Amino acid sequence: MSEILEPLDIRLSEDGASLEVEWNDGHVSHTTLRALRWKCPCAICNGEAGHRGRLASLAELPPDEYVLTGVQPIGRYALAPVWKSGHDKGLYTYFYLRNLCECPDHTAVRERVEMKRGMEI
Repeated sequence: MSEILEPLDIRLSEDGASLEVEWNDGHVSHTTLRALRWKCPCAICNGEAGHRGRLASLAELPPDEYVLTGVQPIGRYALAPVWKSGHDKGLYTYFYLRNLCECPDHTAVRERVEMKRGMEI
């Protein structure tokens, strides 16, 4: 098997609420579209150079911001979701996308890391 993380299949969940990615290491990640949209890494949404992004000042997004209409591959390293609102600037590297997985294993790892960070403060 390749040591480079790559998606083999990308699909919406049966209920249409999550993005499922089957990876070449056998893991299938599940990320809700809501979480995927709020974690958009683009400069417009997330900010850059010390400036806050659009999402920092919002409590909620319009419904069309959570409707995924497509996913474009970017080379062999990232995916760019296309939202019904027209937003398509977020480049989710495979590593970043994999870490957004909401399965119990990945959630537990994130909780342990956050707990450790809290103890260091």
